[in-house]
Amino acid sequence: MSSRVLFATVYKNRDTPYDYIGANSRSRWFRFYWPRIQSFGLRFLKQNIPELEILEFPTWEEYLRKLEEGWDVLGLSFYLSETHEALEMVEAARARGIPEIWAGNYGALTPEIQGRFDRVFVGYSEQQLAPYFGRQVEKIVHPPLIEYLNTPFGIKLNIYGILFTTRGCGVGCKFCQTPCFAPRPSTLPLESIERVVAYYKKNDINVVLIEDENFGANRRQAERVVEILDDYDMVWGCMARADFLRDKIDEWAQMRRRVSRRDGSARRMVSGFAGAAIGIETLHQQTLDSIKKKEGAEEIVDTVKLLQRNGMGIVGYYMIGFEEDTVSSVKEDIKRLADLKLDITQICVLTPLPQTPIWTEIKDRYGIFDHDYHHYDGKHLVWNHPHIQPQEMDDLLDWSLKTVYPWSAPLRTSYRVWHNAYRYAGMAGLREVASYIRRANRFDFYPKEPRLLV
Repeated sequence: MSSRVLFATVYKNRDTPYDYIGANSRSRWFRFYWPRIQSFGLRFLKQNIPELEILEFPTWEEYLRKLEEGWDVLGLSFYLSETHEALEMVEAARARGIPEIWAGNYGALTPEIQGRFDRVFVGYSEQQLAPYFGRQVEKIVHPPLIEYLNTPFGIKLNIYGILFTTRGCGVGCKFCQTPCFAPRPSTLPLESIERVVAYYKKNDINVVLIEDENFGANRRQAERVVEILDDYDMVWGCMARADFLRDKIDEWAQMRRRVSRRDGSARRMVSGFAGAAIGIETLHQQTLDSIKKKEGAEEIVDTVKLLQRNGMGIVGYYMIGFEEDTVSSVKEDIKRLADLKLDITQICVLTPLPQTPIWTEIKDRYGIFDHDYHHYDGKHLVWNHPHIQPQEMDDLLDWSLKTVYPWSAPLRTSYRVWHNAYRYAGMAGLREVASYIRRANRFDFYPKEPRLLV
């Protein structure tokens, strides 16, 4: 008889899911909502090892009921800020006699909690897990990952498919845990990428977000993926370094303009590269050098402006609370950042994460006073900053988020989307963008069982 294995995320404390834009906005007026409705890691495991069962974002009561079904193994996928909830779940499982409990995802990197688990998996673990089920996973199969952009009124604005083309990152930025979690980027098979893109297209989804840590880390892979997306007439965006984007924006923009002149359906006319998410981190070159970002501050800003000149959307990642920062210097920098008028700006407080070089440097030089991992979410000061006190940092983060995301930001983004649709395809383009709303509100985002490719 085969073992019964349940893999779960941590339980949720609220009725509503985590909202990425809400976590990076202080808008009291209209804003977009980008809810976290599925676990990408667990979906990959389920797709490639169908014998295991997954449980995503249950309530505490749902989790306890699931435990009563009896399991040989419980695996928990969690982030550092979810450590407390994960350990609560461990205690409940032990009390109900589950013999083995495993840990995975970035939360498993935390040394002091690893003794609470019978087995710890670091990195993407399909190949590590497969032998337990008498399987071999030679080529990763990409699962369907379908999400939406929402509004405060419950009217969904868009439906899109998530795509991974490589996993892991070896750049080695000192603040990032990915080089500890998956230091050697691995490419997903192109046939698997094309297969899931074809699935999206078949289900009338023609917007794709590439969520690689660093799209373009493998240039040949990235170029082939772009060809696949173009073949399937996809509108797409990616997370990528500015130095890679800077060399590709003109080429991809020309591809989009060429597509817009073809005869064919409206959908064909509005396909192509639509924008990117970029790690800006700081506007100061000396600070970029100190964290081993390996990019130039001016070049990053130039890339942002080049994207904007081509009508592209931009998500920018930024950090405050470097050791040389003061309240006044951060405010000056945030004003410059706000002048870039990004669509979404994620601002995080510099946080030492376990096993990163920043963790060791800050602990040894300044000391870490807050050991409540709930606060290790990028929104709290947990170490003894030489110039900024914790309450000052709270106020500074609040002010910064309001400054970079004013009430006009969603209107600005909406205008750009509709203007570009008309610019490239006239009224047909406007009808196509309007159809995204219809498709998003008709789609079932919460099926009883995870969608799998068969």
